[in-house]
Amino acid sequence: MGLALGDALGAPFESRRAKDVPDPIPAFELPWMGQPPGSTSDATAMARNLVRSLVARDGLDVDDLIARHIDWLASGPPGGGNFTRRVLRRAANGASPPDAARAVWEERGPEASAGNGSVAYCGPLGAAYANRPLALHALAPRLSSLTHFDQRCRTSVLAVTLTTAALIRGEGGDGALSAALEGVQEVEGGEELEYLVEAVGGARPIDGPDQGFCLFAAAAGLQALGRGAGFAEELLRVVSLGGDTGTNAAVAGTLVGAAVGRRGLPEEWSGALLDRFDLEEEAPGARAPGHGNRTGLLDSRQAPGEGIHLSNTLGKGNDHAGRPRVDHHPRDRPSTLRGEEAA
Repeated sequence: MGLALGDALGAPFESRRAKDVPDPIPAFELPWMGQPPGSTSDATAMARNLVRSLVARDGLDVDDLIARHIDWLASGPPGGGNFTRRVLRRAANGASPPDAARAVWEERGPEASAGNGSVAYCGPLGAAYANRPLALHALAPRLSSLTHFDQRCRTSVLAVTLTTAALIRGEGGDGALSAALEGVQEVEGGEELEYLVEAVGGARPIDGPDQGFCLFAAAAGLQALGRGAGFAEELLRVVSLGGDTGTNAAVAGTLVGAAVGRRGLPEEWSGALLDRFDLEEEAPGARAPGHGNRTGLLDSRQAPGEGIHLSNTLGKGNDHAGRPRVDHHPRDRPSTLRGEEAA
């Protein structure tokens, strides 16, 4: 829900300079690409694909996930990053996704290929592996490389998923942020990300021609978390910075939403979200028992030491709240997490 709220909030103002973003921001009042107010974009659609795949496959299954992305693209959705779509079209024509991502990266060059598409939707991976954070050091880059080959994209996805995982485990925002930045220090883009967490929107504007840079999106979200303000206040501030407002606010919504939980999300905004009921129907299935509504993206906050087993929360039969499980896709069949992905 946090990701979707940020996505829907920011989408109508995408690509604007900060000076051209209205003040005050008319939240959930404007259409986006011909869609009604409260509509979400590719960030939410791809995040939902990831959630469904994680649940159905009991972990990250890249073949299943990319098939869902290709099916989504074939449905003709509005918007969507051009870079991501180029890669998915090649994958649909038979290329392996990592090869397709690398080929597009090489054709366009690194200065034009470190986009934020994979960062926008990666949060559910961190939630799913909250109690297996070491696995994220392999799985987060793998997720990113399906569509975005650049190492800085992988670094951004790793930082966001590590932070999400820590928040879902119940760690505080400052600790989660510090640990994530430390976790990416030794990889390309790690030091730049640490700088940008302090600088975005100030010393480093993010509303220029390079506004779709992956490290901008990650830094905007991490900065919002580190400021420690409320969900609505921080997301409105992120949108006011201009640039790729939908993606930046989606990442901020992921992280701040995981910190404040479901009860910390503004009900007025949730009520204005066009696909709220579909999102809430999917989200409770991954909620762990014993934590009520204090949730982030997947509603999967668990007590320290509990393993997260998605097949136990959205497997066959009913979810933990007694509701019948809903299969949303022909591939939604539970399976066993492959050993190499659980390591």
